[in-house]
Amino acid sequence: MKIPIHSTTDLITNSSTVIFTYSEGSEKALVEMINELFKTFHIYKKCEDVFDTVILAEEEHYTEAPEKLLPEGLDQEDVIQLYRDVTTGKVPKPDWFKDVEDHEDSYDYYTPSTFLHLIPKSPEYNQLALLIDRFLYSTDHEATRD
Repeated sequence: MKIPIHSTTDLITNSSTVIFTYSEGSEKALVEMINELFKTFHIYKKCEDVFDTVILAEEEHYTEAPEKLLPEGLDQEDVIQLYRDVTTGKVPKPDWFKDVEDHEDSYDYYTPSTFLHLIPKSPEYNQLALLIDRFLYSTDHEATRD
């Protein structure tokens, strides 16, 4: 059985191949999978009882975002702390984060890749979160061409 983990776009240029991944569909699929696993093994919990989930780009996309995308009064240190608070489940993802994720870079006109963060609500679920993350992002490939 072939299971497509993410939808990806392959962009072929004269000199290279680049794969950009946007993880939006991963969140719903993961929640459904965890809920079904719990149901199958008679665990009376849902994914949202055990994990918080959030999709984010890498930190530098928010800290280096054009000023027009940032709320007034935020400096780089505020953005760094906010990003860390979102990735640990302390605060919900602000709406302007999505604006950053949808913003095309002025150099190459691509939006950044995003990643699904699975945040355990209790330390007993840390290992499960690590294994799920390793599975989701095991589709990795590096290549060079002369």
